Amino acid sequence: MSALQAAQWQYENQLPPEVSETPQERAERHWIEEGIDQLMRGADYLFQRRMRPQQGVTQERFAEAVDEFAMGQLGMKGVSKSVLGRLVLAAHFKIGSDANAAAHELMAVPNADSMLREIAHTLLLPLAKDGVLAQAEEAQ
Repeated sequence: MSALQAAQWQYENQLPPEVSETPQERAERHWIEEGIDQLMRGADYLFQRRMRPQQGVTQERFAEAVDEFAMGQLGMKGVSKSVLGRLVLAAHFKIGSDANAAAHELMAVPNADSMLREIAHTLLLPLAKDGVLAQAEEAQ
């Protein structure tokens, strides 16, 4: 490998520069990532600050947001008119692979998991500051 090729390879394979984030931003990012994982496992992600009502994202709210997204995808190119019916039937008859295929068709995105995580992120982002504060209060 010539020096020019080696330099080109090194340039093409270098990692992006480190992103500097404040401790607060890092804590909020971790809180959101934890919440996304909880929601993707089927659990609510709730918290409560002192002297305030409980907040967070429930599975019901997450399902509503996914439903809103999926309903917006209906009628798009590549999504058949029977996709909801096939999804219901596959779930009813416990045919997991058919349900999975219908769900991915309905989502109409290259990576359904990434889209679900993005939806969860959108729901959690406005709650991150209070969520981190609640964790700090709980730790005291």
